[in-house]
Amino acid sequence: MKSLRLILLALLLASGLAGCSVTGLQQPAGSRVFPDIASFREARLRLPERHEPICLVAVGDIMLSRYVAQKIEEHGDPGHPFAGVKWFIQEADLAFGNLEGPLTPGREVKVHEMLLRADPAMAPALKEAGFNILSLANNHVPDFGARGIRDTMRYLDKAGIGYAGAGRNKQEAYAPRYMEIKGQRLAFLAFTDPAVIPEAYSAGDTPGTAVLEPQEVAAAVSEAAGNADFTIVSLHAGTEYAAEPDDTQVRFARLAIDAGADLVLGSHPHVVQKAEEYRGKYIFYSLGNFIFDQLWSRETRESLAVKFWIGNEGVEKMEFLPVYISNDARPVPLSGRSGRAVVEKLGLELEEDSVPAWDSENGTFTTKEQYLFTCQKTLPESRLAQYRQFDMDSDGLPEYYTLRSGILTVRSGSRLIWQSPDDWWVDYFFLGDADNDGAPELNLLVWKEGSFGPHRPFWVEEDDTSVKNHLFVFRLEKGSFKAVWQSSNLDCPIYRAALVDLDGDGENELLVTEGSYTDPATREITLWKWSGWGFYRINLN
Repeated sequence: MKSLRLILLALLLASGLAGCSVTGLQQPAGSRVFPDIASFREARLRLPERHEPICLVAVGDIMLSRYVAQKIEEHGDPGHPFAGVKWFIQEADLAFGNLEGPLTPGREVKVHEMLLRADPAMAPALKEAGFNILSLANNHVPDFGARGIRDTMRYLDKAGIGYAGAGRNKQEAYAPRYMEIKGQRLAFLAFTDPAVIPEAYSAGDTPGTAVLEPQEVAAAVSEAAGNADFTIVSLHAGTEYAAEPDDTQVRFARLAIDAGADLVLGSHPHVVQKAEEYRGKYIFYSLGNFIFDQLWSRETRESLAVKFWIGNEGVEKMEFLPVYISNDARPVPLSGRSGRAVVEKLGLELEEDSVPAWDSENGTFTTKEQYLFTCQKTLPESRLAQYRQFDMDSDGLPEYYTLRSGILTVRSGSRLIWQSPDDWWVDYFFLGDADNDGAPELNLLVWKEGSFGPHRPFWVEEDDTSVKNHLFVFRLEKGSFKAVWQSSNLDCPIYRAALVDLDGDGENELLVTEGSYTDPATREITLWKWSGWGFYRINLN
């Protein structure tokens, strides 16, 4: 294992990752200190295994025609509509929305028109923004006929974006779209109310959308639920601009859950409507306009982006980002009283916290409100199982990363590339460019017997060899992993960590959740940046 060692950069200043801001927090297997890795491992293995939750982002209507298209052309950037919120979308494993209109070549669509069409260049822009799956079941995707539907599917296929709710025939339109992520299988279905579309827009022997027919919907959802771990249904229905869902929305949303759906997401009313819990599942009747040009009222400018954490037993928690469509036709986050007013429309009892954010107006890191809803109030202590597929060395062949029982293995096909040492317990890993050198790394949260070895800082009189938490960074080069950086013993454990470019400067910040595994109230979120030799903490205004 000599090649896996790295001289510890232990001479970290007090602002480095060697010193955490939260103290007195328990280790994951309890509050006691473990003298050696063997006793630590034994305690951890007694805990039940839990698969890492999937993070799904969902948004409302995405309309890229008319005035929005004019603004895209004016800025010369297909990514313009997503610039203010893509950081939120890209943090997720999957992102879903309702694509309001076809992607097909054609004439310019004037602002006053009711037929919609977006440029095919928007397909890769949607992908770059973070979208993986879209609903095509609405009253505008068929606006440019069968060719528009076929073009939309073709451009989305080329961009690597899945879709549901439309097809070349009825069978395709009603078929679920399955997606594998983190060892779980998700199913997506989408339907539109026949009352809001011309009859010709419905799929039959020719291209069209899936419509709300009770028996067809129940059968499709039941089939999907029988073949998936978690099933999401999108319903495009309701009365436009109505503050409350109508009978059709309620009836079909509940029918979908009765048939086996785990989550129902609504669109079409153009305003945010309430959410409800039904039989232990959640229904969001309308998330509002995410990207649209209905700038004539505050209600049609407001929207919600939602993160759903989906675990073994369903949705564990939700995070809400309220947004407002600017005069430049793109959503920007709302905070303070205005943001709170949007999330309160859901009628859920939300928790409010502060998290790191970027203040673009003042050019500083700051904090923003975070709105959370915890579905499963207490989760038992557990050991985490993680799965990833990622081409870290850009050789065209993905590696398979598997974390089970504290051991991380990396394979390329059937060949074992790397396995974590026996004297480590790997708690969590995440992939991304931690040191901002343009290449992704494998980043590990490791428990091991602490020792500075020959590189002990001068202010430390003797080693503490008990089991402590560390952050390790590795890079894959020429078929093997090389250590890039390793922290010394951390004063308190890192519960979770992620890389995100909050300020949009092209470099990642390290977002760290420090604290207890079993008591969320003792956790604190902090922000760090790579300095060239280690991480320093960013002060938040």
